[in-house]
Amino acid sequence: MVPPSTLSRRILLASVGTGLATALAGCSGSDTHQSSSDDGTLVNNHVTKIARSSSKQPPIIASRENTDSAENDEETSSPAESLTRDVIETENDAADLEFAEEATNIAAVRRLVAETAYANESVLLYQTRIRECYQLQLNYITRDDVDGDPHVEFCQVIREAEVECERDARNHVAAAVRLPFSSNEYGGFSVGSGGSCDPIPERYQNESESP
Repeated sequence: MVPPSTLSRRILLASVGTGLATALAGCSGSDTHQSSSDDGTLVNNHVTKIARSSSKQPPIIASRENTDSAENDEETSSPAESLTRDVIETENDAADLEFAEEATNIAAVRRLVAETAYANESVLLYQTRIRECYQLQLNYITRDDVDGDPHVEFCQVIREAEVECERDARNHVAAAVRLPFSSNEYGGFSVGSGGSCDPIPERYQNESESP
């Protein structure tokens, strides 16, 4: 008898083809897709690490300061709130992060955050839920030519065939993206989380940014 997880995997892989875009479009949950600016510049010098958690707890949870406050609040039912989008601006911010130990690739995320030179670099954190048979991948990053705000475009791809997964199960994923400029150089950022990993728009192909 074929194990349920294997069966789900075979059904999923069999559906790849004309229905792939439709299948992926349903994987972004409640994320809203935001297009990058037409007047942006492609950012090349970045580093990304992605962690994953199959438990109810996301890979990155609130800072120690927020956790302590929550534990002292009798009306708070959860000891820490998960971070969905945030900017790590300083070494102190990095030191305050807490991670779910059972998540995968946490060591790489910890190292990226700890080794960032915050005088001229910064780290964007993005967490979301994703179907178990897919993985999050960074597609490209652009920076607005007017206000300097970065836009990070993520996409989703099917995990390796040997990975056992349930088609309808969901995991938490967290992406830490190191940018080659400090947080003082921008006032906010946007995230797009689409389905398939489309080619970088042609308007950015011949442009790049080297700080």
